[in-house]
Amino acid sequence: MITFSYTGGMLRRTGLAAVMALACACSPEGGGPARLLVAVPTSGDMAASGQGVERGVRMAVEDEAALGGLPSVEVVVSDDRSDPFEAASVARRAVDDPLVFAVIGHLTSGCAIEASRVYSQASLAMITPSATATALTAQQDRPDWGGERVVFRLAPSDAMQGEFAADYAVKRLGLKRFFLVHDRSPYGLGLAETFRGAAERKGGSVAAFEAVSLGDKDFSAVVSAIAAGRPDAVFYGGIYMEAGLLIKQARAAGYRGAFLSGDATKNQDFFDIAGPAGDGAYVSVGGVPVEALPSAADFVERYQKRWAGAQPRTYDHYGYEAARVALEALRKAGSPDRKAVLAAVRKTHLRAMVGDISFDAKGDTLRGIVTMTKADFARKKFEVTY
Repeated sequence: MITFSYTGGMLRRTGLAAVMALACACSPEGGGPARLLVAVPTSGDMAASGQGVERGVRMAVEDEAALGGLPSVEVVVSDDRSDPFEAASVARRAVDDPLVFAVIGHLTSGCAIEASRVYSQASLAMITPSATATALTAQQDRPDWGGERVVFRLAPSDAMQGEFAADYAVKRLGLKRFFLVHDRSPYGLGLAETFRGAAERKGGSVAAFEAVSLGDKDFSAVVSAIAAGRPDAVFYGGIYMEAGLLIKQARAAGYRGAFLSGDATKNQDFFDIAGPAGDGAYVSVGGVPVEALPSAADFVERYQKRWAGAQPRTYDHYGYEAARVALEALRKAGSPDRKAVLAAVRKTHLRAMVGDISFDAKGDTLRGIVTMTKADFARKKFEVTY
């Protein structure tokens, strides 16, 4: 078995002989190389985030190939376009390909929920670096689930993130009255609902709970209600595109209160969309941002070198670690047999730059760390505040 450790920010690997021995057994009998599927958006508004995860996965596979191990693993990318219906189609094609032994993805919760129902029927492990909706893993407890538990995620769920954000808003910022907005997606709605419940338990109140839609550009109705209600804070459950437009329009309408959102807003494009209006926005993120994580310094340096100076995005290092989980499961399974790989993923105990990786019975990470960042428009950065 290969083992991993971190020393001074550098990833150390040992056990090469075991990996070399496994290399001969990586391909299904009579087939081609075992395939690690990366199911993310590579087109549309979320393309940059999906491509970043793909980069992280490719780096993980390249790291193993450089040792001479796992030469028969091929990275295959499928574009789900951030569309749950397309994600289900991607999943069906993956299930029909006997060479696919695990899936890294999907990026968004809506896509992950739909696709996981397909993977469950084929015992195909799905390891998401970013989908945080509580419903994603909870659905596996429903009587109508039918298949196996195949969902695993590295980022803390919205149950943890919403609780953390509400606690920070009420106790650290002293905010009391909240105007909540969500984008109707499993991620956005779930995060807003969790925030609402936690804020009320901690002594806050919710003045409104409004919905917009993905792709909306004009938020005048919601913005008018925000300006009239003068809440202490607006909390938005959704993605950076609508978050940027919402805060920009709210500021233009005279709103001067706080603005909070979740990890899908932590995106460099938020600054381009929101402009100066985004300055000071509070954005929670699962774990510690890669740029502020000492144990990820080596990864960041190598990422920039490998990808011509590009900076890793919010989920790229999780993509890297998700691929490591899949590859370690492949090693332990001894073959790309899906059931064997799935069983090995369930037993994951892996030391990583994000901390020790293990999963509970539902597939949720056992690491419940959430960080709060604050948008600095002048520097185009999200600075860690807590």
